[in-house]
Amino acid sequence: MKRSIPIVAVFLCAVPLQSAAQDMALAQKWAAAKVVKYRVEGVHKARKPVVFGDYEGKGEVLDRITLEFTWDVRNGKMTSPLVITDATTEVTNLKSDGTNCGPPQLKGPYEHFQSVSHSMLGDLLEIKGTRTFPPASVSNYPASCSMRAIAGKKENVVVHVGLSAKLEILGMGDMLKGSPFKVSADKKSFTIPGAENWSWTFTPTLVE
Repeated sequence: MKRSIPIVAVFLCAVPLQSAAQDMALAQKWAAAKVVKYRVEGVHKARKPVVFGDYEGKGEVLDRITLEFTWDVRNGKMTSPLVITDATTEVTNLKSDGTNCGPPQLKGPYEHFQSVSHSMLGDLLEIKGTRTFPPASVSNYPASCSMRAIAGKKENVVVHVGLSAKLEILGMGDMLKGSPFKVSADKKSFTIPGAENWSWTFTPTLVE
């Protein structure tokens, strides 16, 4: 089975301009940027099924992926190879949710997303990868809480990351309160929420 997980950067046109709340010099600096180097950190954090199939086996899943590349702002395209770094998925608080049975027993690592290949669709980055469910022992609920073995499974997953967010966001400060965007206290990075419990933190470095 192939799953598509859209991670879409929301455009800033929906944010009302309130110049008094802006760092105008910083906004103008980034508005004039032609080329930047990006470090983008994707973080997935949610309670998810970690066994394959219709079983009550869930855990708190934390996964990360880091993207590094150079971006031509004016032309909306990459000008360097994309470097993708996958972290090892962390799973905690395993339970057989919704039952009075013991937790599932994983017989290997659960990997929420591991990248395989990537391509650009305009200014949308498509990353193809896999999700790995390990073999496990799960309860026979609702018949009983005795355990039985189930097979693991590897699925194809696709993640999309929008790369067209406006860098002027770094100078918007308090005017972003109540919006889905978050700018770091040092005004060096901004975070955009994505689908499927992902968030994406963009840290640009000015090249020209």
